[in-house]
Amino acid sequence: MLNIALQSIKYYLENNKIPSKNEIDIKDTALLSKTGSLFVTIYKNGNIVGSSGNIKETLKNDNSPNSIVDELILNSIFALQDERFEKISLNDLDKIKIRIDVISKKLLNKDNSSIKNQILNLNPAKSGIIVIKNDYTKLSVILPNISPTLVNGQDLINTLSNKLDEEFIEENYITYEVNSHILTNY
Repeated sequence: MLNIALQSIKYYLENNKIPSKNEIDIKDTALLSKTGSLFVTIYKNGNIVGSSGNIKETLKNDNSPNSIVDELILNSIFALQDERFEKISLNDLDKIKIRIDVISKKLLNKDNSSIKNQILNLNPAKSGIIVIKNDYTKLSVILPNISPTLVNGQDLINTLSNKLDEEFIEENYITYEVNSHILTNY
């Protein structure tokens, strides 16, 4: 999967277009029939310079799910285009590292009265969190083990508030605990 992400990024930087699956050398062809949601995070010199993903599988025009390869190619390019960070050029290819989080578990937290307590009890090295505002105007994702500065549940709540640009009040959000299978080349 890392190779697919790197090939996609290189192809895009060389051709200024998103590659098709046929333009990528896919060694593990079983991935072509696998579905799932994932995130791609790009690092340069140890710092995040792009991230993109989806919290559920995306669909084709016929409403069938895209393959995980489709998700990987698109999210690699969207991470490359992440406007929050400096642009990456072809000259940066040897300096970038990739992290892929394949979402392995998504658990809806249903009891709003204790969501903050549930988050406080999370280990950020093992679990991440997805929050969606009830009116769907805001969404924030913190992936498992994404930052060494996140060491406890309170750190997750503080980071959520910063990312959401408002105090995290659990009654206002749909909240998921997430786990992922992490692949990296660093």
